[in-house]
Amino acid sequence: MNRKTINKIQNVCILFVVTAVSLVFLFPLIVTFTNSFMSEGEIAVNYSSARSVFDIIDGIQEKFVQITAIPASFTLRQYQSVLLRQPSFLVLLTNSIKITAPVVVFNLIISLLTAYGFTVWQYKHKDVLFFIYVVVMLMPLQAVLVPNYIIADKLGLMNNYLAIILPGIFAPFGTFLLRQTMKAIPPSCFEAARIDGAGDFAVFWHIIVPQMKSGAAALIMLTFIEYWNIVEQSVIFIRDYFREPLSVYLSRLAEGRMGMIFAISCVYMFPPFLFLVFGQKDLEKGIELSGVK
Repeated sequence: MNRKTINKIQNVCILFVVTAVSLVFLFPLIVTFTNSFMSEGEIAVNYSSARSVFDIIDGIQEKFVQITAIPASFTLRQYQSVLLRQPSFLVLLTNSIKITAPVVVFNLIISLLTAYGFTVWQYKHKDVLFFIYVVVMLMPLQAVLVPNYIIADKLGLMNNYLAIILPGIFAPFGTFLLRQTMKAIPPSCFEAARIDGAGDFAVFWHIIVPQMKSGAAALIMLTFIEYWNIVEQSVIFIRDYFREPLSVYLSRLAEGRMGMIFAISCVYMFPPFLFLVFGQKDLEKGIELSGVK
């Protein structure tokens, strides 16, 4: 075989392996989506793990669930129950929005301003201060939960969304990401603006912000996904069940209603999926410009 034929065979093999691995990772999402259109009775039959009297007589100790990707009958009853007959779902979904939206908006603003200070301004010990930012960013969540809990308790913010929102607004990762992206802007742009008499605000608004689209989009998507799926902080800081975000209350909401959990999961993962589909290019470009691996 010539070299061209060998390359074609290699490409086909690589494509086959990549497709197989992708299907393995996508299979749970596919099953969740297709099962959301199943009837309650069909889901109960497929996913019931209770042993019957015949299983006990036959000596069967375990009963495995039957995972079915294609529903026998197509129905929208699960979505109707979730969106129209389950008011608690909309309340909990609103709670998730109340936590996520302020963090995304204000973290973007704070990160842009702080990254501007670390990139454009020249002052003593700037690199040392940024190193401290990086060290804080590398600390695991479990290491800062106890100090955050103590501070929130002292400020009277327990059982308040501000106990989650305020640390999220000042999270250092956004500053790191946008500073790395901002460093790709040629310094000559700032110098030219200074020569023309532009001040800090003019440089920031007319030069920095227009060129930060990809980095800002990447930060918005990453922050949204992180706080949309928040669990630990909600369990620690929020005490009332009706104030919890949907990410925490999801299992309680669908307890005893296996059919509903598929529809709820699809609705819940729709916003992050929408963000990633329409912002994939900006996310890839923003991470590429920032140098984050």
